[in-house]
Amino acid sequence: MKLFRRLAVAATLAFSLGSAAHAEIITNTYDPFPDAWVNTYNSPYTYTHDLRSQGLPGATVNWATLTVSLYDTTDLFIAFKETLTFDFDGLDSAIVKNVSLFGRDYDFALDTGLLSDGQLSVSLRAGCTVNSRFGCLVAQDVMFAQSVLTVDITRQAEVPEPASVLTLGAGLAGLAAARRRRARLT
Repeated sequence: MKLFRRLAVAATLAFSLGSAAHAEIITNTYDPFPDAWVNTYNSPYTYTHDLRSQGLPGATVNWATLTVSLYDTTDLFIAFKETLTFDFDGLDSAIVKNVSLFGRDYDFALDTGLLSDGQLSVSLRAGCTVNSRFGCLVAQDVMFAQSVLTVDITRQAEVPEPASVLTLGAGLAGLAAARRRRARLT
């Protein structure tokens, strides 16, 4: 009975070590050079974060954040408040107002389902301060400096196939039998 318990404990330990999960943080940076000028007339400005080479899809996404660096170069007196709308994979997600002259980072918590294919498409659309029936009279603009996507993922290690576990169990049983036989002979 002791032998069976030892074998069961050894097999359980080997199986659990083989299927351990581990978490890690991965990042992806999009940095246009030179910085991109986004205005009412060239909107939307679209770019993609691609994490397929870093393990997505295939891992569990625990959380994700996007940090976007923007600055304004033209509105020195803040007469017109700059408005940007962010779309994540085609879904309206956030609006940024009053972009600072000297720059600022804007952080967004992302729905983890957006990363199910390993990519995140981001679009920036600049607003219009004064509209007329002929179009936008006072356009808004902003400089886009950088975007950093940070994702916490959990990778599941490969689970050993049943034949490997059975081979391990048979090997342990053979070792136990050999030890028992040796103990009887001495």
